[in-house]
Amino acid sequence: MRSLGRWGVPALAAVGALVLVGCGSTSVEGQATTPTPEQGEPVFDPCTVPDDVLRTVGVDPASSRRDIVGVKQPGWSLCGWNDPDVSFFVTIFATGMPLDAILANERTVDPVPVDLAGRDAFTIREKSDTRNEHCDVLVTAGPDTVMLRTSFAKGLPPSESPCPQAIKNAQLLEPSLPR
Repeated sequence: MRSLGRWGVPALAAVGALVLVGCGSTSVEGQATTPTPEQGEPVFDPCTVPDDVLRTVGVDPASSRRDIVGVKQPGWSLCGWNDPDVSFFVTIFATGMPLDAILANERTVDPVPVDLAGRDAFTIREKSDTRNEHCDVLVTAGPDTVMLRTSFAKGLPPSESPCPQAIKNAQLLEPSLPR
């Protein structure tokens, strides 16, 4: 069996998350007059999370990867990092989509409200996560919705959930998110 390589697992996880919530694109003719994001594009850039915060979460800031294998996804901005052993990943997805639209997606399961510094926040899982690898904390962040994904490269036993670690990571990342 061919290895997915260093970025294969997080890239597949990122693709899964975008399939989970869907993505759209708009075509605009003419020339832009302002540097503001297009409608539906997020304002927040996840790659701006400070290095010291990333180290506190347990990931290596030097492992930063933008987008999905370097390809910008319409309506999304994402950045991910891994721990030194490449067994644990954190990916931050920002979108201009409303939180309710993501919660209503048919691929989203098990939404559970969580307390995240007074923000609207939920843990969510994907129907397709058969290896028990991921948990997302979905949160409002300024005008955007942000998914803070915690992934385990080898998954977890069915008796364990990745969500407690995802919530802990979200609590550490929350001060770096826009209000």
